[in-house]
Amino acid sequence: MTIRKASKLETDYILRFAGQVVEESTVGYAPNNMQNAYNMFQPIVKNGAYYLVDDHNRAIRGWILIGSDWNPLTGKVTGNLLHLYVFPQYRNFGIGRKLMEAAIQELQSRGIATVQLNVFAGNPAKSLYKKLGFREISTLMELDFFKKIFG
Repeated sequence: MTIRKASKLETDYILRFAGQVVEESTVGYAPNNMQNAYNMFQPIVKNGAYYLVDDHNRAIRGWILIGSDWNPLTGKVTGNLLHLYVFPQYRNFGIGRKLMEAAIQELQSRGIATVQLNVFAGNPAKSLYKKLGFREISTLMELDFFKKIFG
């Protein structure tokens, strides 16, 4: 298992593939949509975020998108873990944990003291994040008028 920064070609592949896993990543909240996912992640990559990949015998088994930005609430630069994905056939082998640990270590080496991520309710990866020491700091709530009226 080698965790390394993705090449430009691999980054393009991941950006295009990300649209096929939106529904899974959002636990059914958003449908798979190649263009929406590309439009969401490509500007982040253009602004300096990058993927770390788990490479085993030249096969990518998973990735994590890492970046950083200024947090106006804390007045500090905050590291961001933006998209973790491990292909289903490689799950439960510790790849997600290794990608998370590598991303956290990389952000720490850049002098970043706080790392944040967003996870959808019901996502099984939430237990991994808690084991790594992440804690909830906010809850996003939504009111869907259509469902309220016609549901």
